Amino acid sequence: MPDALLHWLDMPPTIWLGCALVLALGAFVQRATGFGLAVVGAPLLLMLEPRLVPVILVLFGLTVSLMMVRHYLQEVRIGEIGMALVGRLPGNVLGLWLLLAAPMVVLEKFIAASVLFAVAVTLFRFRLPVNRASLFGAGVLSGIFGTVAAIGGPPLVLLLHGLSPDRLRGNLSAFFIVTSLMTLATLALAGQVRLWHLGLALTFLPAVLAGNALAASIAHRLDRRLLQGASLALCTLAALGLLI
Repeated sequence: MPDALLHWLDMPPTIWLGCALVLALGAFVQRATGFGLAVVGAPLLLMLEPRLVPVILVLFGLTVSLMMVRHYLQEVRIGEIGMALVGRLPGNVLGLWLLLAAPMVVLEKFIAASVLFAVAVTLFRFRLPVNRASLFGAGVLSGIFGTVAAIGGPPLVLLLHGLSPDRLRGNLSAFFIVTSLMTLATLALAGQVRLWHLGLALTFLPAVLAGNALAASIAHRLDRRLLQGASLALCTLAALGLLI
């Protein structure tokens, strides 16, 4: 890379390449399974370059969701996620307070716990009642996790996993589009989004698009359970590494 570009990136080329590969993997998993970019990306990026969490993950969560929702638009039911969207508002505020007030060592533990929670939700799929109160509560938790670590999907998945796979992907994509914009606005108002983040996101965009395109081409031929199991194992190891 030219010296000027290296100076602007403000990170070694090997770290940039590692981050690009992590984002490509996260995009692949999210396109193939419905969610996962932040679950895969947060602990790994935190190890490689903590400054990328959560802004870069929120930006690309929005990007992948926009690419996904057009395939599942007919499955979106706003009424099924409306109260969760309302719950995101206080959740975002609480998450921002934690992001600004807590030291990095505490945030690392919180993000690791968020990832392990996401793994548990995916593996065990507890049955919980779906009503206005539970959706609001899921939205609050989603706002906290989403603002701190961009991992806003698991609380909603915990409630809605009884839906058909396409309906779940459609509703999650619509939810992520709205909530990613909310989170970006919250972070920007608090001065957490810099021009550096936006420019750096452009350099990572080809990797994210490649991961998404690869999943669109081959994911239907892969064993979904095997793919999900491998990604969850990777997430768990990374989260445990943060806790040690």
